Amino acid sequence: MTKNQSLVNPKRIVSLSPSNTEMLFAVGAGSKVVGVTDHCDYPDELHQKLKKRQTVSVGGYWNPSVDAIKSLKPDLIVVSSHQCTVKTNHCKTNCIRKCEQTNKTAKKLESLGFNVLFLSPHSLADVLDQILLIGKVTGNARAAEALALDLKKRINAVTFNIKKVSKKPKVYFEVWNNPYISVNSKTWIGNLIDLAGGKNIYADSVTEWPLTSPKEIIKRNPDIMVFPVIPGVPRFWRSFEAIKKRQGWQKVNGIQNDRLYEIPRDFISRPGPRLIDALELLVSMISPQ
Repeated sequence: MTKNQSLVNPKRIVSLSPSNTEMLFAVGAGSKVVGVTDHCDYPDELHQKLKKRQTVSVGGYWNPSVDAIKSLKPDLIVVSSHQCTVKTNHCKTNCIRKCEQTNKTAKKLESLGFNVLFLSPHSLADVLDQILLIGKVTGNARAAEALALDLKKRINAVTFNIKKVSKKPKVYFEVWNNPYISVNSKTWIGNLIDLAGGKNIYADSVTEWPLTSPKEIIKRNPDIMVFPVIPGVPRFWRSFEAIKKRQGWQKVNGIQNDRLYEIPRDFISRPGPRLIDALELLVSMISPQ
C-alpha cells in the first residue's frame, strides 16, 4: 500500500481485477465497491449494483481509465500485480493483454496519492492469506477469518486421501494454443494441480507461464490434459475431437486413455475464493476416489 498512509475501513473501493472483486464481496465489503473493470462479472450481487449504478466500470482489466478511477474518489484501490513472463515478440505484436500497461496504471494511481493495495498470489495458500488481508483492511476481519476457515476445511476434505498416493499422473494444463502456453509450479494453477494429486509436466519451467510447442508436449507425454472453458463462448481449443486430431498427439497417454477434461476458466484463472471449486473439480479428474 502507499507509503506513510494508514487506512482502516475504507468507504469507497475500486477493484481492478475480477479475483479481487470476488474476494471483496466474499468478505462482505461489496457494498463499498464503487468501481470495477469490464471483466468483473461475479457475484450476482455485483450485477445488481451495476444495474443500479451503485458500482460503475472504469474500463477493461488491461486498460482501466485513470480519469474514471479518479472521478470515483476511492480511498482504496485493489490491484492484481501479476507479471507476465511470456516475454516474446508475440506479446508485443499479438497479445491483447497489455500486462505492463496495467502495472503502469496502478503505479500512476499510487503516485497521485491514492491508496493502492497490490496483490500477487502464487498459490492457494497465498489466496487465503490475501482474503484475510482484504478482510482486515476493509474492516471485515471476522467474516474473512470465517471464510478462510471454511475454505481450509474444504481443502482438507478434498485432499485428505491424496497425500497417501505415491504415484502421481502427469498433467498438462493448456492456457492457450496460439502460441502454446502452460503453467509452472510457481503459479496458483500449478499449485492446484499438485494439491489435486497430479504432477504438472511443466512444473520445472523457469518461467511461470512457459511458452511451449506441440513437439515438447508430446515428448512430456501427459496422462491427463485439462482445458479451460467459458460457458457460452467458443472454445479456443475447439473440441476434444479436434485435440485428438492434432498432428502427432495420438501417441500421448492422455489421448490414448481418453483423459481429456474441461474446467470453467473463471474458477481456475481467478485467484480468489472459487479456486477451491477448481481444486475440487481437479481432484475429481486427477484423483477420483
